[in-house]
Amino acid sequence: MKFRHIFVGLGLLFPILTVKAQYVNDALRFSQTTLNGSARFQSMGGVNTALGADITSASNNPAGLGFYRKSEWSITPSLTFTNNDATMLGRGLSDGKTYFSVPNFGIVFSNAKPENSSGAWRGGSWGISYNQLNNYNNQISFQGNTNEANSLVSYLRLLTDNLNVSSDQLAVNSDQIGFNVGYNEMLAQLAYSGYLIDPYDGDGDDKQDYFQYWRWRSNLSANATENSDGTLTEDASSVRPNGTISTSGNNNQWSFSYGGNYNDKLYIGANIGIASIKYNSRIDYTEVVEQSTYNFIDNYTLSDNLKVSGTGFNATLGLIYRPNDIIRIGWSFTSPTIYNLNETSYTTLVSNFKRPNDYNLDQSSASQRSVDNEFDYRLTTPLRTSIGAAIFIGKHGFVSGDIEYQPYRATRLNGDFGTAASGISQSVEYNNEIRSIYRNLFNFRAGGEYRISIFRVRAGLMFQDDPFTQSTDDLKRTQMAYTGGLGIKVNKFFADFALAYRTSKQAYTPYTDAPSAIIKNQFTSAVITIGSSF
Repeated sequence: MKFRHIFVGLGLLFPILTVKAQYVNDALRFSQTTLNGSARFQSMGGVNTALGADITSASNNPAGLGFYRKSEWSITPSLTFTNNDATMLGRGLSDGKTYFSVPNFGIVFSNAKPENSSGAWRGGSWGISYNQLNNYNNQISFQGNTNEANSLVSYLRLLTDNLNVSSDQLAVNSDQIGFNVGYNEMLAQLAYSGYLIDPYDGDGDDKQDYFQYWRWRSNLSANATENSDGTLTEDASSVRPNGTISTSGNNNQWSFSYGGNYNDKLYIGANIGIASIKYNSRIDYTEVVEQSTYNFIDNYTLSDNLKVSGTGFNATLGLIYRPNDIIRIGWSFTSPTIYNLNETSYTTLVSNFKRPNDYNLDQSSASQRSVDNEFDYRLTTPLRTSIGAAIFIGKHGFVSGDIEYQPYRATRLNGDFGTAASGISQSVEYNNEIRSIYRNLFNFRAGGEYRISIFRVRAGLMFQDDPFTQSTDDLKRTQMAYTGGLGIKVNKFFADFALAYRTSKQAYTPYTDAPSAIIKNQFTSAVITIGSSF
């Protein structure tokens, strides 16, 4: 039986069924690309559709390989600093990660004809390249304040009440938690084993959470008051939530490309892409219970661990038309990428107790873990198509711009997800949700280069629009990148440097109806490319 973690995915602010949210969010995560390629192209905001003679062309617009006159190799290492400012219920917290990567390298073999040779076909070039489409290395931390009525424990109690199960059905061996049951049943088993619901052997029918139970067991505190009906109440506990989201991995593509040159006017190209995804995440959500004299549990942490990996295939076609030495017009089309993905996930719950001896417990904490859950499914990402233009100012440089179209509503999930509550296939339900919350959009890139003898000065920017519909919420998830760089070319050797600063926003909701953390992401990358012709 397929189940998925409790946490509502990054980027989703509104509360929906968490399993649906996670898969629908994964569909977006693995479909998005970010600033990528060589330092030369990154320093110009990623603009590339109408340009060429760069290893990045092998994956983005293979027609650009037709501009090569000599064979060439290059490699691009990068150092990235991430910083994330999260605000939850007025409380802020910053976190981040620094990582090294090699986002691009490759080799081009040119068989261009000599300039004085006859014939309209001027030859072309073959390219093999590795390009990192996205990098998932990051760490986000958040904290806030709430009370027992809005706590994770309260959520788990209500979830368990709706299952209408007895304590005997929840009291399974620790190595059987989550085995052959649904997602909600797995959470209920964890909560029961961790003393968060029905914490002491009762009648099996009352799924009290520990706040309710231990208040009664300790005869309430001195703050208790008697109601007109004889019942007792007291002030609710204060709960301090905090959490950490750690992710790693990347989305890479090997491209096998060819670009040809017809009469120094029309450049055509194609490639076959083999893409791979490696994604790991760990989400720790903790609630610390404060301001309570009857408190039994000091804190509890629910942790989700997820690993996704797989391979996909796509193809790209490209054209660049150069009517004269001043103007270039480019177009590229990348087919949908069809991924076969495998995921493994499990969930843990750790409860730490206060004064366990007072409650006849022989342990100071309880740690429970669900069984590993492994699942295979297929993801089809949307196509990408770009048009671009460049204006060259003699040998002094150029300016260029791209417009990219991505129909995110065309993303598709397929697999044995089971049957939705409505009675239709869960795959159909997921895909209906994708069409409902995502939209088709345009992204923009612009940049330029100025040449001074052997030196190059570059600058650019990138704008990626919000992929969510306007009706989702008021949070704008647009991404902006501001880039610049320098380059030098001496005989056969060249070196380029780029500095890129990228910002975005997202939201994280720990569980349905929980308060959300609003997160501002900042990424700063220093990128170097070195290479030579041969």
